[in-house]
This record gives sequence, C-alpha cells and structure tokens, in this order.
Amino acid sequence: MHEEIRSITPADGTQSVLVKRPDGEGPFPVVVMFHDGPGVRPSTHEVARRVAEGGYLVAVPDRYYRREQFFHIEPEDLFAQGPDSEVFKDFFKLLMGTTDEMVSADLDALLAHLDDDPAAKSSPMGVIGYCIGARSVLRAIAAHPGRFRAAVGLHPSFCATEDADSPHLAVPSFAGEMYIGVGAEDKMQSPESCAPLGEAVVQLGDRGQYVIHPGADHGFAVPGSAYLPSAADPSYEAALAIFSRQLA
Repeated sequence: MHEEIRSITPADGTQSVLVKRPDGEGPFPVVVMFHDGPGVRPSTHEVARRVAEGGYLVAVPDRYYRREQFFHIEPEDLFAQGPDSEVFKDFFKLLMGTTDEMVSADLDALLAHLDDDPAAKSSPMGVIGYCIGARSVLRAIAAHPGRFRAAVGLHPSFCATEDADSPHLAVPSFAGEMYIGVGAEDKMQSPESCAPLGEAVVQLGDRGQYVIHPGADHGFAVPGSAYLPSAADPSYEAALAIFSRQLA
C-alpha cells in the first residue's frame, strides 16, 4: 500500500490531503473521502486504507487546514467534556464555520490536482463521507454531476434541513449509484431527522440503497467506541460493490 500526505493550494492556503492507493503505477480509480467531524486521525487512516485496498486511490482532504494541519479531537474526549464546555463549543464553531462554500472550493482544487496525477483515473469518480462529510458528498454530486458516479454517506449529519437548498435535494438528479447507511440508535442525527434523505434515495430505485442499521450509533463505521462491525461491514461491502460497478 502506497501512502503519502500531499499539499495542494486552494485559495485559502495550503491544504493537506491524505492519499492511500495500491502499490504500482496505476492509474487507479479515484474515491474522494470526506472525513467525519472530529478530523483526520488514526481511525481515518484505517478507513481510507480499507477502501484503498479495493483497488482505489483514496484522497482525504483536510477540512480544518485553515486552523491547522490535520486538527482533530477524539470523539470520546470531546463528549467527555460535555456540550457546555469551551472545548465542545470551540469544536462546534470550527465544524459549522467551515462552510459548504469553503469545502466546495477546496474540492475544486483537489479535482484539478487529481486530473494532473498519472496514478489517478480521475473520471468517473466515487465519493464517500462520514458524519458531516456525508453532507459534503451531497454537495459534491450537485456541483460535479458529470464527475461522480458512486456516492456513499455513512452516519450522515446535517443532510436534510429546512433550507431551500438542503443537501438531500441533490439526490433526485444524481445519475449514479448511492448508498446511505444510518444508525438506528444514532443520538446525534436520528433516523427521523434523516427521513427526507432516505425518501429521496429510495426514489432512485435500484440505484439507491438506504439502510437503517439496528443497534448502530453515530460513528458506527469509524474505528472507535461507537464502531459496530454488524453495521460497518455490510456498509463497506455495499460501498465497494458500487465503486466496482461504477468506476470500472
């Protein structure tokens, strides 16, 4: 497995990108991975490797580079502080202060970089996101309808809102395949809050899978205290199957 940290230069500065891919020259189909809210940490490396082992170049842009390279906090440490703590408030401000527009501009820079990478087969692409990263998945397929053919969101957050441009509204026009996995016991984004997203995915017919995993809490697909193999394993199997069909 080839692993490296690359630097790209979107308008707001120098952004680090974690890249994992098989050994060899390629080119390898690309999967853009939007990490979860806590940031790039050892568990992010694990899930990136898991996808890359399927034969893909996985690129994970650092959401928080405007603050510092690979800023992160372990979820267990965050929740131990409690929602009224300064640590939690600071983190939530950073999370929501990194806007969709910022992430979109960063993605544009990453795509331009990948287009020049001889190891990357940069079209069509797959995209996978965790937590708020699933929101970025939906924004990505809306902004680049001809580029992404396979989309996966796991324990999604802030994907179905009351806003006129709610991210889930991108689903009906998506021409590829999509898998969304939600935890039945998710205490941060309940299945009820994700229902509009689920309804949209189901309308894709055989191109859409919306699965509510019994016993799964938020973070079930990322190694850590909430990790649940009975939900994570079928989710990755479904994701890799979609990538195989759509990115061949």
